[in-house]
Amino acid sequence: MTHTEHPHSHDYDDGHHHPPYVRDYFFGETITVERVSPSMIRVVLKIEGGERLIGSGHPDEWVRLALRPDAETPVTLPVLMENGKWGRWGDSQDCPNRPYTIRRWNAGRCEMTIDLVAHEGGVAASWAMNAKVGDVVGICNPEGRFWIPKGSEWLLMLTDITGLPAVGRVLEELPAGFRTIVHVEVPSEADRQDIDTAADASIVWHTCHGLKPERPGYTELSRIAGTITELPEGPGYIYIAGEAKAVSDSRKHFRDVLGFDKNRIDAIGYWIEGQARV
Repeated sequence: MTHTEHPHSHDYDDGHHHPPYVRDYFFGETITVERVSPSMIRVVLKIEGGERLIGSGHPDEWVRLALRPDAETPVTLPVLMENGKWGRWGDSQDCPNRPYTIRRWNAGRCEMTIDLVAHEGGVAASWAMNAKVGDVVGICNPEGRFWIPKGSEWLLMLTDITGLPAVGRVLEELPAGFRTIVHVEVPSEADRQDIDTAADASIVWHTCHGLKPERPGYTELSRIAGTITELPEGPGYIYIAGEAKAVSDSRKHFRDVLGFDKNRIDAIGYWIEGQARV
């Protein structure tokens, strides 16, 4: 959902060479706002000039959502200066921005669907909880990470609710019959989602996300990882997303306890316990 900066956790040659990232910026006008579940808000943005948008080719791709600096100041975008660098003109202000997964991209209609976790505090979450049709945000060309290595026979995804939009899109785009095991940590039973997939997928929902009186912190992702004591036979790919330390601990479990090839694990810290999501 949101993403902290992260190093690549794999170094294999997956045979998939992406073109270099192209910087570009767009305005997006909010055309629908929907409460998908108690903890998730879905906005659809009409992207101005979206025919220029260059997708990353990864189903977990994200954009940075730029918001108004304050109630009186509209969103502005960086511009390409005469010196060939991106900058700001006149007195246009930097806009607070946060990374979010693209749940769907309709290139023909230039419409982008983004699911945001609703929670108190946080620049983008506060915007989402009050979003209305007509709101304008800024976005950039997307980046992504998810890529199943060639020859893989199965996929395991482990995320908290912030990774659910990526899980949803991955499941929708997987090939028919591909063996997939998914574990998602959500705050409540009502936060489960029905996701269409042609894959041979099993989804386990863990309703333990959020502050609880009996334990510290928001997440039990690393405990959930620890309950996975065996992996399918043959080469596979493990994708982990959520709170940074929990993601790191989960990765260590698969690598050190289960002996899984670290080059076939992508582990992405979407947020950091106790820090604003930037």
